[in-house]
Amino acid sequence: MLNETIAQTQAFATTLIRDGMRIALVHSITGIARHHLLDLRKSIHGDDAPMQGRMPNDTMAYIKSGQSTVALATVVAVYVGAEKKHKSPVEAFMDAWAVAKLFADGATPLDINAAWYAVRDVKAGLITWAYCKNCKAGYLLDTKQTKKTDICPYCGAQKQKQIEVAQ
Repeated sequence: MLNETIAQTQAFATTLIRDGMRIALVHSITGIARHHLLDLRKSIHGDDAPMQGRMPNDTMAYIKSGQSTVALATVVAVYVGAEKKHKSPVEAFMDAWAVAKLFADGATPLDINAAWYAVRDVKAGLITWAYCKNCKAGYLLDTKQTKKTDICPYCGAQKQKQIEVAQ
């Protein structure tokens, strides 16, 4: 059983790295040592893998730079549902990421790092997970910083009249 768990975690790490997740985030999700992840990254992407410089470090920075609030909300919704089924954080995120890839439109691909930050920020209470009173969809609501989350991304209902913040 332990070998299965290790193999499964290694497979998850491979998928996350192949899909562009930063090594630091893969390490935080899987617990695999960074030097092993760097070796895995090299075996996946080769010597000409793109350099990993600074990146946004929260959900709102990704939304401001053009990431889809609908796609991010979808990831969080699937993650929350998978976690309720007693899945580990890495299993829940892998489920959520698989769904996000199914619904990706190709024109604006979802950044896997943004997806993880959306999950992390909701779980940490940095972003509110709200439910629209109009369409009942869950979505990301930043009550402090930006107007980009003031309306439901699914039906367009206004925050002030149509939102019931999740407890």
